[in-house]
Amino acid sequence: MAKGFLYGGVRCGLKNKRRDVGVIYSEVPATSAGVFTRNVVRAACVDFSRRSVEGGVLRAIAVNSGNANCCTGVQGEVDCARTAEIAADALDVPAGQVAVASTGVIGQPLDMTKLERGVREACVHLQGDPSPFMEAILTTDLVEKQASAILGGGTIRGFAKGSGMIEPNMATLLGFIVTDLIVEREDLQRALREANEASFNCLTVDGDTSTNDMLFLMANGASGHRPTYPEFAHALATVCTDLARQVARDGEGATKLLEIVVRGTEDPRRVAKTIANSPLVKTAMFGCDPNWGRVLAAAGRSGVPFDPALVRLALIANDERHELFCRGEPTGFDPARVSADLKDDTVRIEFDAPGELEATVYTCDFGYGYVRINAEYHT
Repeated sequence: MAKGFLYGGVRCGLKNKRRDVGVIYSEVPATSAGVFTRNVVRAACVDFSRRSVEGGVLRAIAVNSGNANCCTGVQGEVDCARTAEIAADALDVPAGQVAVASTGVIGQPLDMTKLERGVREACVHLQGDPSPFMEAILTTDLVEKQASAILGGGTIRGFAKGSGMIEPNMATLLGFIVTDLIVEREDLQRALREANEASFNCLTVDGDTSTNDMLFLMANGASGHRPTYPEFAHALATVCTDLARQVARDGEGATKLLEIVVRGTEDPRRVAKTIANSPLVKTAMFGCDPNWGRVLAAAGRSGVPFDPALVRLALIANDERHELFCRGEPTGFDPARVSADLKDDTVRIEFDAPGELEATVYTCDFGYGYVRINAEYHT
């Protein structure tokens, strides 16, 4: 447990069920860092919270689910600022040291009567257990997502929400990381960008970048321990990668986590992202079909040159490695045996070509549930 951080989560009625308002509070001023979506269609909270983080210090983050407060005009901006003011007043901290995050349906005004009541109540019921907060940030998520790392005498602890509309671009779903370690702001921001690039920016569920993506990092120094930069950066990256994998596994309608590993080529991450975003690859994995042709074809349209005659393609599942394609032609694998192993809940696709670079991208399969959830989401 990261010292000096408290959490609150309540239900105010923005959603039909479950908690929908959460607060993270640092008992002392916390150095802040953040990364934010590059989508040109952005929710009011994105630009507001970017400015809050740039101030260098955060005391709290107020989060609501059930409403993205995006494309809601000037009123959305007013409501976002008001949310921060409400939390600041309830916690007796400067409004400029409160960030705001929202997630949910786009284009609907916030019900500020409900939200104000919820923020105040969440601030009153702060506690060391983050469970109510984790529930409050969920939308179509099936499970709560958290990860942690111990470093010397301190802790890094992270929480995330996300299940659909996910291919982060310099940000992530909604992510909140707190630590009681002592870290200078420049190092904090640098480590967050590096960790984000290797984790959340290597994540895709459906290829859609959200309007509300934000990732926060707060360091309050309450442990008194100051790690070296490499120690902190490695531990932070471990937490972020753990969360990214959890988000991919909880993709809307998903039945399994897919890890796409590309070795070689001049841009392996681009190749891996193209494979990961292929509906044909994702549906094949849902159907436990070892359809290597779909994987190879997706790689071939990535725009990254390679020689198919030099590619090796394998699937790893159920602790078994199956090489499917080598030197320009299929191998003599047993389709029935591979299909049986693909029933595992984690599948690794390995694409090997000449070259020194390597990238891993996390995604999931596409099942019937994805279409149902997204067809019915707004209505």
